[in-house]
Amino acid sequence: MGSTDGVLIDLDAMPAPARPRPWPVRRLLKPAALAALLLLVIGGAASPAQARVIDKVADTGGTSVSTQLLTPAALYTAHLRGGVDRSVVEAVPLVPGGPRWQVAITADQPGLSMNDDGTTLMVRPGQQGPITFLDARTGKVRWRIGDFAAAHLLGDRVVYWEPAISDGPAAALERVRMADVTTGRTIWERSGQPMALDVDRQRRTVLAVDQDGIAAVYAAADGHVLASGRDLGVDPFEWMVLEDQGISTTEIIGDNVYVHSETFVAAFRLRDLKPLWRTPVADPQVLGGCGALACVIGPRGLTVLDPATGRIRWSSPRWRSITSEGLAVAGDFTAVRLDPATGQVVTVLGRGEVIGDLLMRYDRDRTWVTRLADGEIIGVLPLIGPAACERAGPYLACATAGQTVTVWNVRR
Repeated sequence: MGSTDGVLIDLDAMPAPARPRPWPVRRLLKPAALAALLLLVIGGAASPAQARVIDKVADTGGTSVSTQLLTPAALYTAHLRGGVDRSVVEAVPLVPGGPRWQVAITADQPGLSMNDDGTTLMVRPGQQGPITFLDARTGKVRWRIGDFAAAHLLGDRVVYWEPAISDGPAAALERVRMADVTTGRTIWERSGQPMALDVDRQRRTVLAVDQDGIAAVYAAADGHVLASGRDLGVDPFEWMVLEDQGISTTEIIGDNVYVHSETFVAAFRLRDLKPLWRTPVADPQVLGGCGALACVIGPRGLTVLDPATGRIRWSSPRWRSITSEGLAVAGDFTAVRLDPATGQVVTVLGRGEVIGDLLMRYDRDRTWVTRLADGEIIGVLPLIGPAACERAGPYLACATAGQTVTVWNVRR
């Protein structure tokens, strides 16, 4: 997301669009490096006298993977094989009779996501390759969307755009399409050339932004246009590059859509893209909801904004992450529950990291797993990097040494 002007077009191949579009990819961190950092920061924390070793359910058999997706039935992973643009997607069962398969696809940095009922796996290619939809049970390819496409899952459907294969008249016929995620059957389509797509959590509206930063909003049900022609004031090319690095530049929270540059955060009313406010914020990176407010995380810490006015309620350089429920983690790995409205710490949970409903607490060469709800110790794991962990059903999956992935049952 380089110019193709003046180059010879191969009519037997699909050329890249004017600006290649990188996709956000969940990259696994190197646990050994994070472990060393944790030891320097935390040192030897006091350990409970006894705790069971948590049962391992599955692993990737020593294979290093680049991305993972955990579900209550299987662990799905992807890794490169046989070249820079060939990857293998694999399913590892977690329950008796669960899916077990491998399939090779064209993708250089794949990202994985699943539809609501767990029947279809969408594989984003990274920077090269088509978007591929696989049967989550068997690994069979169901359908594909062409190279350099944009797509977003919502329930049993997917909204997408794929570029025309030339810069001629066909480009004017490009469409935003809503399709059945299992079959690819088109439900509705509208003319458009979006660079990015997003959907609100209630799945009522689709936000589409073209390469000039001009936004349109469609009704998710039937595609009728709710608003169009609004300049959001952010370069979408920079936006997508940042997302590829794990940084979000746009977020739909409630009835508003928020965007940011390197110097400000702006809000628009989603249904008609009416500008609401624009507030200077230094180095914003990740936008999200925290309680009834809008929270922005960056290298300078946490900034909390009033969603109605954009007024800064409070800010603190201490916090490096926060959840919608107000669970925050500081730079020294102290996890707390705080009041998003005031920034006041309500409960200190200890040094560790929040993963779903769990607190991972570090102690030299191991990790204590505790429940957030009551603080009860579930058991002990090796020292792992929680940034590469996921929760689903009774399972916890984390990257361990060499970017292999292990799954544990944390409810037994």
